[in-house]
Amino acid sequence: MALAAEKAEKMKMAFGHAPIFGGDSDSSSFNAKGIPSVTIHGLTNEWRRVLHTSNDQVAKVHPESVYLGYRLALSMIWTLDSEPCDASR
Repeated sequence: MALAAEKAEKMKMAFGHAPIFGGDSDSSSFNAKGIPSVTIHGLTNEWRRVLHTSNDQVAKVHPESVYLGYRLALSMIWTLDSEPCDASR
């Protein structure tokens, strides 16, 4: 989380920590094995009313939010790739 927050700040990107209790993501299986992970999402606090409901529609996806998430993830990967394998443990 610290790396994500640091990168977002440097990129002048809004960032908040919001667990998705009751939801699931690709990072869950890593967390279950004790592997550090993060889920990058653009969900609002209303996610429970949207995710996996009839309101969960591709038309409601904001492409600019997806792009910002992509840029944040790419920046994190770039940093992690340059560190020793055990640096994030």
